[in-house]
Amino acid sequence: MVIKIKQLLWLVLLTFVALFYQASSLLKQKSCTPSSAGNSSIDDGPAIREAFLICGDGGTIFIPAGTTFMIRSSLDFKNCNACNFQIEGTLKVSDDLGYWEGKTIFFLLQNIAGATIYSLIGSGVIDGSGQAYWDYFARNTTYRRPLLIQISNSSNITFTKLKIKNAPFWFFFITDNSIDINFSNLILSAVSTSHNEPKNTDGFDTGVCSYVTISNIHVTNGDDCVSFKNGSNYITVNNITCVGSHGLSVGSLGLDPRYPYFVKNVYVSNATMINCIAATRIKFYPGGPSHGTVIVSNVTYKNIIVNNCDYALQVDNCYESNSTTCKMNPSTAKLDAIQFIDVIGKTSNIYDPVVARIDCPPNGTCDLIFSQWNIVAPSGNSTVLCSNYAHPSGVTCTPITYN
Repeated sequence: MVIKIKQLLWLVLLTFVALFYQASSLLKQKSCTPSSAGNSSIDDGPAIREAFLICGDGGTIFIPAGTTFMIRSSLDFKNCNACNFQIEGTLKVSDDLGYWEGKTIFFLLQNIAGATIYSLIGSGVIDGSGQAYWDYFARNTTYRRPLLIQISNSSNITFTKLKIKNAPFWFFFITDNSIDINFSNLILSAVSTSHNEPKNTDGFDTGVCSYVTISNIHVTNGDDCVSFKNGSNYITVNNITCVGSHGLSVGSLGLDPRYPYFVKNVYVSNATMINCIAATRIKFYPGGPSHGTVIVSNVTYKNIIVNNCDYALQVDNCYESNSTTCKMNPSTAKLDAIQFIDVIGKTSNIYDPVVARIDCPPNGTCDLIFSQWNIVAPSGNSTVLCSNYAHPSGVTCTPITYN
């Protein structure tokens, strides 16, 4: 009996010590609230970088509601490891076109092991001031616009509960072997107030990365909603709404002959596609010595709602190339285990009665499987145009005729 009491007391003591050290650790975590100059001509980036330096190692950097921090130089998240960056106010990129021309990135997370960028109350905004860039690019297409946020060679990164708007170019690019990247409860918006389109404003571009999750997202933009680019592996997209986009796209792939291209293990579910050029899309360059090899495998689109999109599906085997090039360099791409499950809705009248166009690679493979495909054009017809699709599964193909 005495031994049992001693064991119990020893257990209580160990528990107390563990709780004490845990509490001490929490107390040591720092919190920094940088100050904004409150002047749009002054760069607030240095104040945030200093906060990363002081509090970035496991601490919290806080941007208060009602404040605007002007970003007039690239903001590197260096020193923000296992940190929390709580944004309740606004980070606003300057529209200094001369300064930013040719620079590649506004916000960079590189070699970061653990960071959470978030808003607790949903008031946090990242504003890329894209209108000035879209308008200028319409006049000068050689102008090089930075992308908004790049995640490179990083792990355990989370973005959640933020509004991110007006990206001059892509919103997010995840690359350089990044792993365990999570996006949730985000609103992305690139809407022009002039007649100039918000071109190239991709929502999410996944490059060489793995285990990326994109969930509970609303995107309004002028290019791909999500683009699975070369090196994408184990990408999950769930519960996303895309408005006005170019679609949920694999590619484009195969541009550079120096590299083999692959996208694999992609799972997209519960997507609502509104006023898009194509709801789902696979695009790759032609074959031949001027382009790289392409393999796309184990990609699933499930529970996709199509609302007034020009195509429900477009497979392009000769992206951005003319007919002569396409005939001389037929694609050798391999499309394996590509599934479309429960794709429903109505297309626009642009191609009525056609609802999908599937141009499979002439010298490759085209393993596309359809289950419960229920797409109609406004006329009530549902034509699926196909070429090089030897064994259609789940759809009835109408052969494409070329003049």
